[in-house]
Amino acid sequence: MKKQFLTTTLALSLGFSSLGMVQATIQPIEVEAATTNAQNNAQAVATKADQLIQSGKSLIGQATYSNTEYKPTYPYKFSCATFLMYIFEKNGVDLGTYNENYMIQQGTYVAKNQLQKGDLLFFKSKKTGTDPDHVGMYIGDNKMIHMADSQQNIVISDLNSKPYYTDNYVSARRVLPTLLSANPATKGDKIVENALTYKNKVTMSTTNNESSLRFTAPGFVDFVYRKSGVTLGKTTLKEQMNIGTTVSRANLKKGDLVFFNSVKGSQTPSLVAIYAGDHRIIIPNSDGVMTRVLFVDYYNEHYITAKRVFSDNSTPTTNAPTAAADKIIATASSMTGKAKFGYAYNENSLTFTSAGFTYYVFKKHGIDLKDKLASKQALVGKNVQKAQLQKGDLLFFSTNNGGQQITQTGIYIGDNQFISMTTNNIVKQNLNSTWAQQNYVSARRVL
Repeated sequence: MKKQFLTTTLALSLGFSSLGMVQATIQPIEVEAATTNAQNNAQAVATKADQLIQSGKSLIGQATYSNTEYKPTYPYKFSCATFLMYIFEKNGVDLGTYNENYMIQQGTYVAKNQLQKGDLLFFKSKKTGTDPDHVGMYIGDNKMIHMADSQQNIVISDLNSKPYYTDNYVSARRVLPTLLSANPATKGDKIVENALTYKNKVTMSTTNNESSLRFTAPGFVDFVYRKSGVTLGKTTLKEQMNIGTTVSRANLKKGDLVFFNSVKGSQTPSLVAIYAGDHRIIIPNSDGVMTRVLFVDYYNEHYITAKRVFSDNSTPTTNAPTAAADKIIATASSMTGKAKFGYAYNENSLTFTSAGFTYYVFKKHGIDLKDKLASKQALVGKNVQKAQLQKGDLLFFSTNNGGQQITQTGIYIGDNQFISMTTNNIVKQNLNSTWAQQNYVSARRVL
């Protein structure tokens, strides 16, 4: 259950930090570095989920419930949220928060009938407020593992076993694979990996000394980027904020530098952070190197700007992806008037659901989307922000004007247009249409 942590002498203390706000300073967890995955797809997600589940099960009988103390060594003490924060971080996946209300804003929405291992499940039993007050992790077979309460501690529960789980269920979020590295790993992935690798190894100081791993905040940033093959050559906040290309908050990607002030409205930076993807930031300051989420009010109120300081070497430098996209679009368009909507996949009669249609079109060009379900296809390839769509990108929509549960697919064809199979058969639509704006969920790049 979520509750503001009280002062403890073992693992957690509250106080006014150099950020000018009350926040928790958590004792570092000794973890392995975030690893670059061989592939960022359904198999990578399944492998990571199994690791998370194994870690969670290993703590059964070893940890006790506490919403006032966090102790990441035996005898372990966790709340429901810090339990998950711990096992995710132990396996190289940083949630950046110990609060359910911030966890529920990460990743993507998942319908209850489409849960996968590793998904976060949220519950709310309190009559007041809007935030969830309990979180667990789905482990398959309609079960979750969670730090339940002071009587049960860590348990595995069937989601239909008690009225609490059925009556108070709120939502589910899939934070894998968005928190994993892409395939191939981008330079941004490598920057984040290095930042997390050195997170608990460096000492923050007023001067920079690489041999002893002592750094100022901008000195740490410069060190991490050099380790990742990016030369900033600047070791002050003001200098770092004046390099690179300005990017909007809506278009942040891994490895971008984000700057904050200490006085609202000021353009003078007092804090630099490394954007780690999915709203997470890695912040070096006088309290050490911390991870947080941008949802926190402080970061909303003190945000100045963001800078992109490198060109990712994984960005295509040839026209091959464009040529492949044009061929895919041509195939999809050629099926207008020939293919029809149906709930059964039939290549002979060209009968498809929306996801069956995209599966068939990409298959014709040697690209396996792994599944004929829209929600499964949304795990293939690399996440793409709406503002950065390219021809051939897969688009995912809901169909209930909710913009959350993925039930419909489309293929981006350029000029803000996409083609998809609907109940009216194959149609071309505009992303600015009312329907598309209300139902757009995400996009993936598979070329």
